[in-house]
Amino acid sequence: MLKNPFKTYRITGVYFFSSAIIIVLLIGIVSAVSYSGTSRQVASNTSYYQQRLLNELSKKMSTSLISIEQTSVTAAKNLDLLYNRLQDSDAYERLRVENELRTQLNYVVFGTSILQSIHVYAGYPFTSDTQSPVTFNTMDKLGQEPWYASIVDTDSAWIGEHTIVSNGREQPVISFARKVINNRNQYYSLMVFNIKVSSIKQLFSSEDDMTNMALLDAAGRLIAHSGDEAKLQAATRTLNGEMAQPSGSLRAGDDFFVWAKSPDAQWTLFEVSSWSEMIKGSKSMAKLFLLLGVSTIVLVLLITLFLSRRFMKPMNQMVRAMGEFSPGEAQTLPTDYTNEFGKLFHGYRKLTHRIEDLYDSLDEKHKQQRAAELKSLQTMINPHFLYNTLDQINWTAIEAGQNKISAMLAQVASMFRLVLTNTDSLVAVSEEIAHIDCYLKFQQLRWEDRLTYTVEIDDDAKACLMPKVMMQPFIENAFVHGFHGVPAAELRVRISREDNQLHVRITDNGRGLADNWQHKPRKRGGYGLRNVRERLDALFGSQYRLTLANREQGGVQVDILFPISEK
Repeated sequence: MLKNPFKTYRITGVYFFSSAIIIVLLIGIVSAVSYSGTSRQVASNTSYYQQRLLNELSKKMSTSLISIEQTSVTAAKNLDLLYNRLQDSDAYERLRVENELRTQLNYVVFGTSILQSIHVYAGYPFTSDTQSPVTFNTMDKLGQEPWYASIVDTDSAWIGEHTIVSNGREQPVISFARKVINNRNQYYSLMVFNIKVSSIKQLFSSEDDMTNMALLDAAGRLIAHSGDEAKLQAATRTLNGEMAQPSGSLRAGDDFFVWAKSPDAQWTLFEVSSWSEMIKGSKSMAKLFLLLGVSTIVLVLLITLFLSRRFMKPMNQMVRAMGEFSPGEAQTLPTDYTNEFGKLFHGYRKLTHRIEDLYDSLDEKHKQQRAAELKSLQTMINPHFLYNTLDQINWTAIEAGQNKISAMLAQVASMFRLVLTNTDSLVAVSEEIAHIDCYLKFQQLRWEDRLTYTVEIDDDAKACLMPKVMMQPFIENAFVHGFHGVPAAELRVRISREDNQLHVRITDNGRGLADNWQHKPRKRGGYGLRNVRERLDALFGSQYRLTLANREQGGVQVDILFPISEK
């Protein structure tokens, strides 16, 4: 008698070899045909349009940079003419000529939008104004510049991206250096025209600044870039010797390079794109994949239609039994299966019996564990609070003498009395406010009239219950971290009832939260806020909300909302 394979043989063998092989073959063919047909088209289209774009950008870049070179020629000639008059004039005439020279160079800077400043190195002792865009330095300082070696053997040269100090701040620039040579062919001065990096980048950067594009000089040195500098430096080495043509493209691994040179071949602009991203974004590939994918799915559905009826019948029985399971209720599952389904049904029956045995005891253990966890979390905060409080008392003793210590200790004693006398997890709002009031009075003794605080409670919120010692860590952080260095501290606490939730808001005018305050490591403490979150999780689950954020007017605002509990 022929056995039914769907009840006898391994399911993985029957199902896998009857459908998986067909699916793998079809998807493999679809992928190979789609990729082969579209990759060449993507490369061709991308190279064409990127080269056109780079050619236009290269012309625009060349126009801007050549204008700087031409401006430097005129400025150098003017400097040479005026410099000779400085050597043979009296003091008044020298001052007038110096002012005339500075004025001419200022006009050059102000008249050229991409120029940031001009630095002049000369032997003449010019007076220098640190606030002016034109700065005069001695020739001795020139040898200290890190880029000086690149212009020693040439009359003019471009200097790659570097930083200069302008108005007391470091500014990123690229520079064009030109030597000033007199009619006796003697080099006696150097003019450096500093161009704003931001102005150069605006010529070839994209709006989202995600384009990896770079500008090279005739020697192949990186002058300016937009995007990942390390990637562009590596690309420069890869393209070394490959950019002989005025424009072109090259693929190396996942990188796709497109370049274009200026008409005079002094500048090269190239872009690095991700080949995988280009292929991913291809509309032609997406349409082809969609068409072939739909065809594959239809074919697979037809093939698996018969298989699913056989395979899914016992699976559906098992799923239905699991969905309808309830302790104490009997379930009926097939008993004529001898393969994996039979073992699965037998194991499920044993599992449900075990679950029924453990169900009652698990519920009781969960209640006991939750109660113990709440007690443990509540006691964790007391050592942390005691440490910070005694630390505050020590600061006061050092700063103001010992006349306030007794009053501060009295407030500390009141706070501990309120915390330790009631071991319940939830306490009345009035009791929690009494605890906070003691702490604020304690801080008032230290801060005196430099501290202002208010506590507001709506009438319909006074009868509500709230977690014990919940507000103290936030108020304590305001004094320990937020008010450090603040001349006058202000803190406000407001408790209100909003529908079925209690809303607690704490605000201060301190220094605010650092950008990485949630991940910044601390030398000590740091578990007060975490303890509050853990207790709120244990008490209310996902029904509470706790947020900390900086206020627009300064300081921090804490908002806590949780379900209302009443006595």
